[in-house]
Amino acid sequence: MLGQRKSQRSLFSAGVQLGPKTVERMGLYGRLSQEGSSLFRDSDFAAAYCLDNGRPSTPPSLLALARLLQHYEGISDAQVIERCRYDLRWKTALDLDPLSVKAPFAKSTFQAFRVRLTLHQQEGLVFEKSVAAAREAGLLPGSLRVALDSSPVRGRGAVKDTYNLLSDAIVGVVRAVSLAETTSAEQLASDAGLERHFQAPSIKGSELVEWSDSVAVSQFLRGLLADCDQALMLAQRCELSTPEVALLRKIIEQDIDRGDSGNPPRIRRGVARDRTPSVSDPEMRHGRKSSGKTYTGHKAHLAVELSSGIITAVTTDAPGRADGSQVKSLVEQTVEVTKRKVDVALGDSAYSSREAHRQASEVQVDLRTRMPLLSREGRFAPDAFQVSQDGQTAVCPAGHEATRRYQGGPKNGPKGLYHRWSRALCGHCALKSKCTSGRERSLFVPPDFHERRRRERYARSAQGRQELRQRVVVEHAIARLKNLGAGAARYFGRAKTRSQWQWCAAVANLSLVWGQEATAGA
Repeated sequence: MLGQRKSQRSLFSAGVQLGPKTVERMGLYGRLSQEGSSLFRDSDFAAAYCLDNGRPSTPPSLLALARLLQHYEGISDAQVIERCRYDLRWKTALDLDPLSVKAPFAKSTFQAFRVRLTLHQQEGLVFEKSVAAAREAGLLPGSLRVALDSSPVRGRGAVKDTYNLLSDAIVGVVRAVSLAETTSAEQLASDAGLERHFQAPSIKGSELVEWSDSVAVSQFLRGLLADCDQALMLAQRCELSTPEVALLRKIIEQDIDRGDSGNPPRIRRGVARDRTPSVSDPEMRHGRKSSGKTYTGHKAHLAVELSSGIITAVTTDAPGRADGSQVKSLVEQTVEVTKRKVDVALGDSAYSSREAHRQASEVQVDLRTRMPLLSREGRFAPDAFQVSQDGQTAVCPAGHEATRRYQGGPKNGPKGLYHRWSRALCGHCALKSKCTSGRERSLFVPPDFHERRRRERYARSAQGRQELRQRVVVEHAIARLKNLGAGAARYFGRAKTRSQWQWCAAVANLSLVWGQEATAGA
């Protein structure tokens, strides 16, 4: 049953005993003491609780304040309980008795609160409250201009090689079958000859294999695949179709070439598209920070209001998904939580894709971005060519009209016209060294050719450069969240990682609203 805090503060609470002047000097803790009861109300969390049956719960508003402070300090659940018992700042923020060392709730209660919010899809409630506080403080203008960006998030799950992935997936299937048959997983594994996967944390480290011997490695892999087939037979026997079974099948498909009668099984070369690198967190994926830096985990996306720095939208996605695929989601979330219209969105060149502009058009937002370089340094870019408005004719910088044109386009891309100049023209042209390294030059003209050239000119103009520099506000916001520990996932799964970013964003927003530092150690 939903428990509720008393509306009247206790005479013996820490905040009352210390007095208003001392509380004001306590930074975010003092502001939560003063504003916490109005910021979070127990009724806000009513959807996650029963309202007419059972023993009253710990007030969810108290748990929400404690969780907000947890992300502010970047501490564990056990440390939250310790802070509540012994830290005067926490006692002040939570309106507790400063002389009592009794915890206001158990660690299991605190963890159950997190589960409740996840199950009832209320993890974003506190983030929405922080944006509402910014709106009520007058920090958000009537119409918004936002900056968009993304950031890598290292995953929580253990990343393992193919051999240990297969072993962990086998254990997962056996445990799932044991639950369905209400028997011991260890006994089921022993009966099926799969006990070795339960006896050591690493199947690769527990087996004596001469890894320099390709025949020995193939035999080891063949034995692993036989165990995989045995685990799948157990699942088939009880007609089990669970995520664990699907995960084992996926790992086999993505990483293993079973070979044939003349060829032994082997690990596939290269990395499969959308590869699953972890059994403990199957939603993790490989990604790139840059061309030379990789990571494994998730990707977070943000929208930040330019004038105030308030974070207005947070979401997560797979690292392999393009940044432009989240434009519509970020804008719609911003409109929903701010109750304001978004007029302009700024982004880097990752948001210059046709998909990003299509989504921006759907939500009626003017998306202005940096544009990628389309030619090598010193070579003519597409905007150096004179192309008719209908795209039917093209003239090169030397003044020659294309000699051929034909329909075409890149794979999975827009269709348009290819214009090509003859070898005779290009071979004797004085500008060839600045135009092409091949025998002849060609130019692809998609339907949006002139629109993209217009965006390129704007991005290079003084006005465009000045406006696009304003998007640095989203980079500052990401830095604040990284300082709060958002760069590494605290929990398994993409949904919980998104909630972690939302709580950190709530801390960052409230720190801006109240003029406080965004990290406890600052």
